[in-house]
Amino acid sequence: MKTDYKRERVFPLMFIIIGITLIIFGLILLGTFDSRIKLGLTILLIGIVIVFTRKGTIVDFNERKIKNYVGIFFVKIGNWQTIEDYTFISLLSINRTSYGYSRTGVQFSERKKIHRISLLNKTQRSQLLITDFKDKNNAILEAQLLAEKLKVEFVNYSPI
Repeated sequence: MKTDYKRERVFPLMFIIIGITLIIFGLILLGTFDSRIKLGLTILLIGIVIVFTRKGTIVDFNERKIKNYVGIFFVKIGNWQTIEDYTFISLLSINRTSYGYSRTGVQFSERKKIHRISLLNKTQRSQLLITDFKDKNNAILEAQLLAEKLKVEFVNYSPI
């Protein structure tokens, strides 16, 4: 049995807005100007790639493998890794901040607290990311469920 955990988008919010704008302009060029079909299609495809590209993780419980991927729609590019070296699963709380600047030089930031489920090796130094949650209670429930399915121990993160 495989489970697909879709994570964040590859591009930040400012690029997503640009991608949406490119999709709109590409559709306008496709619909109105016959001589600009190639340009419109190119702009449309670039916008689709920017808006819909995501990161994710596929966990195969039967084969005990994990695949971190970058994907767009049904195409998911990444390598499978065995999880035999990873004996623990843990929940890490992380404060994530991203910064941007406007044309006038004013800085703006976006802060998020995320709860990350990761597989850990024996020393808990090597981590293998599975997924992120915004709600801590849902993250704990999912981590416990994953620990049961993967037959690993759910522990508090404390590297040796």
